[in-house]
Amino acid sequence: MSSRPVHTFDSLALTSDLAAGTTATIFLRATARAACCPLCNQPSTSIHSRYSRKLADLPRQGQALHLWVQVRRFRCPAAHCPRRIFAERLPFAAAFARTTRRLHDTHAQIGLFLGGEAGARLSSHLAMPTSPDTLLRRIRRLPVPPAPPVRILGVDDWALRRGQRYGTILVDLERRRPIDLLPQRSAEALAQWLRAHPEVQVITRDRADDYIKGTTQGAPQAVQVADRWHLLRNLRDALRRVVDRLRSKIQQTLEATHPVPSSPETEALASDSRAREEPTEEPQPTRYRQRQLERRQRRLELYQQIRDLHQYGVSHREIGRRLRLNRATVRRFARAESFPERAFRRTPRRTDPVVAYLWERWNAGCRNAVRLFEELQARGFEGSYYMVRRRLAGWRRQAQSGRPDKVSKASPGHYISPRRIVWLLSQPDAELDSDERALCDRLEQCDRGLASAAALGREFRAMVRGRHADRWGAWIKKARAPGTPADLQTFAQGLQADEGAVRAALTSEWSNGQVEGQVNRLKLIKRQMFGRAKFDLLRKRFLVAA
Repeated sequence: MSSRPVHTFDSLALTSDLAAGTTATIFLRATARAACCPLCNQPSTSIHSRYSRKLADLPRQGQALHLWVQVRRFRCPAAHCPRRIFAERLPFAAAFARTTRRLHDTHAQIGLFLGGEAGARLSSHLAMPTSPDTLLRRIRRLPVPPAPPVRILGVDDWALRRGQRYGTILVDLERRRPIDLLPQRSAEALAQWLRAHPEVQVITRDRADDYIKGTTQGAPQAVQVADRWHLLRNLRDALRRVVDRLRSKIQQTLEATHPVPSSPETEALASDSRAREEPTEEPQPTRYRQRQLERRQRRLELYQQIRDLHQYGVSHREIGRRLRLNRATVRRFARAESFPERAFRRTPRRTDPVVAYLWERWNAGCRNAVRLFEELQARGFEGSYYMVRRRLAGWRRQAQSGRPDKVSKASPGHYISPRRIVWLLSQPDAELDSDERALCDRLEQCDRGLASAAALGREFRAMVRGRHADRWGAWIKKARAPGTPADLQTFAQGLQADEGAVRAALTSEWSNGQVEGQVNRLKLIKRQMFGRAKFDLLRKRFLVAA
């Protein structure tokens, strides 16, 4: 079988073309009259010997293609050249290469977008088989394109190993593309990079001390803009600290001011609370419940250890190092007045709106699911009979066992997570329904400081989202006034220390939204490599692919 050669060069001639199964082989031979020495570049016509090179090429009609090229060795005519004998170079392959240049480039692109293991699997499927290590070598040899001059720069951190090692990502906000990755999250590394790029005019960043120092030292001519998302995140953290300090008081207020009729779900919560305070004989818990209790016990032991170490004056950083915990977790447990219980999670059910009626009929002695379903249909219930039957089946099991086994989110004294409380307190009234507004009123009534913090939080949120720079002075004055919770005063004090960047955030169009998107793409690349990539490989995949 013969056909036109895959590579058409004047210096090559096709000798034969064979195809067998999934592999095709093309035999070529070099026909140039002379070749140039790679060292002295002198042409030579004196042939020393011949040998064959086997090169892998792009597939042909689904077949893996191999090229057998007969090349020649020449004698160098220059007397001063140290290379006496050389092999002629092929125009479509590098010296000593086992693949053609176009297959080499294709493998590099596959490796960039998929990584080693996934890229090797795809290459084999496309009849271009290679190994994962080869793809990674292709990536490492790719040059990083030079970055154009940057005018608007976004700076943020990214986790090389979360909780232990962090780096810095730099993004050109005008061109919407990453510029560089730095292996450290430090003021020195950022300042050194900025000194090499004096054309930067605007820098958006979060309020970390390292980035404040780095931008000030490396680019004093640039305008610093605090990221608006991070400002709202800092506000949320401050409100969270206020809520953590008042957690027990908030829970007592909710239980005292939110009475509802008894139900199996409320009995479940009450029995669960009694079980924590007064150990009594009870049926053997299920495996799921046993795992729940074991996790709670481990968490309770950690809380007690953190509180004990904190009372002895051990720093939060040292406690985290000893117990191998994140410093934010240590800080939250150390500030909590009581053990922070976890919020119960429950999937909403279609029978939730009619559970009060069902429970009333259940207590009246009606236990027939068909009859109750017909009554609910007459009252406008749009669910199915099986929904009602499943609800009654749970109650029937609880009645037979003598102890409820599930806790409903709709129970009167249900635990509300601090995150949920912070979200409710920071939302404007127009974005809350009637039940949420009523819950916010009860939360604010339990403590005057919490009501003050909630009002300041809503005002700050509206100022940032609406970019009302004219409200800055009045808000700072309120936040620093006596009677404001200490956590909000600390938050306001930190904003004043970075007042220039915060004011710029209230007037500038630039922010770190694009940078967060690039960090998300970087995380995806890390996960594709199972989190085991070295920094040089991760940097190449991130920058070259962009």
